[in-house]
Amino acid sequence: MSNYSNITSIRREAGFASNTNIVDATVTAFMGAATSHIDSIISKVYSLPLASTPSILELIERRLAAGYLLLEEYGEQSEGTDKDGQEKVDWAEDELEKILKGEVKLLDTSQEQLTTSSEIKMAGFPDNAAGTDKTTQGDKDDPPVFEVGQEF
Repeated sequence: MSNYSNITSIRREAGFASNTNIVDATVTAFMGAATSHIDSIISKVYSLPLASTPSILELIERRLAAGYLLLEEYGEQSEGTDKDGQEKVDWAEDELEKILKGEVKLLDTSQEQLTTSSEIKMAGFPDNAAGTDKTTQGDKDDPPVFEVGQEF
């Protein structure tokens, strides 16, 4: 796992460029968490490791890690201020969702799309992303009904 951003840019994004009370190890931990989160999302679409790092991933990681750092330092009480970490996290999550849906393509330095994953991905039960969650039925003793050309 290699990072897309760096400690200095994350500190700057969070407004902690000259704050000596925030140690680099803390920033590094949030950067690692952001990288891991990004990789878990984009691996559904792209083959990892990436051949090159698109600048959008650097920006997403920087904002995501800075958001985590701000939430750690100021909590949710900073909503609506320049220290609003949740706003940065939400922006990063929205961008990752666009990548996942194919609305944003990751391009290399020659503006060619990076290699996509050849794995087959399934959506549907038990992941309720593509339908209703059958576990919310009134009678939980009845298993969900599946259809594959005919009802079982």
